Amino acid sequence: MKNNMPEVWRTGERTLRFSFGEVISLEVYQSVHSFSDFLISEWNHYLEEVVPSYHTVTAFFKKSSILDTIRIEEVLEKWKSYKRDSTHSITRKITIPVCYEEPYSEDLERIEQLIGRSKEEIIHLHSEKIYTVYMIGFLPGFPYLGDLNPKLFVPRLNKPRVKVPRGAVGIGGSQTGIYPIESPGGWNIIGRTPLEIFSLKRENPFFLKAGDLLQFSPVSNEEYQSIEWEMKNDSSANHRFIKEVDI
Repeated sequence: MKNNMPEVWRTGERTLRFSFGEVISLEVYQSVHSFSDFLISEWNHYLEEVVPSYHTVTAFFKKSSILDTIRIEEVLEKWKSYKRDSTHSITRKITIPVCYEEPYSEDLERIEQLIGRSKEEIIHLHSEKIYTVYMIGFLPGFPYLGDLNPKLFVPRLNKPRVKVPRGAVGIGGSQTGIYPIESPGGWNIIGRTPLEIFSLKRENPFFLKAGDLLQFSPVSNEEYQSIEWEMKNDSSANHRFIKEVDI
């Protein structure tokens, strides 16, 4: 299969940005991460860091003078015929328990009216899909999950909330995500997870990482409180929600 060709910009004295368009999709995500690996294999001795995002790859070089000597066109020609690794790999599938009941679903009733679907339909559409964690950002540990079911597309809030609680699960536009800490935010809140997505009590504070597979699982208020108690008393309790899968 022919590789997507990125557009290239020089964005600083030591940086180049390669863009694969504006669409958020699994195909673009795969191109971005394959291109990141390709750049490292081609320019490793020149590079300080390569940073992939939803649809761009930013290359940071060790010296500004390098950008005057490298041949970008030649590298892009090589990219055309670059073969991605098609072997199976092990990744993590994370189950995120979510209580979609009050008081955790502040915007669910309004969304019912906006899209003309019942609460049960909304919960089913949101929790049936297996999402890919495309990137972590915005807040420490905040997962960006694309490919929300189009039936759930709703605009973000006109006026963002001053405080969104930790663990709140929101939707906005074509995306869904989880607030890892209390913060301001403009996403529509449809539930909350008791899992600690970000915690300084752990050796690795970040529970999720780019490339993880993630699926939401509805739980009752009672189940939520039970898991929340477990999280408070065992900083490693999150691990029982992780499963390794072969893809």
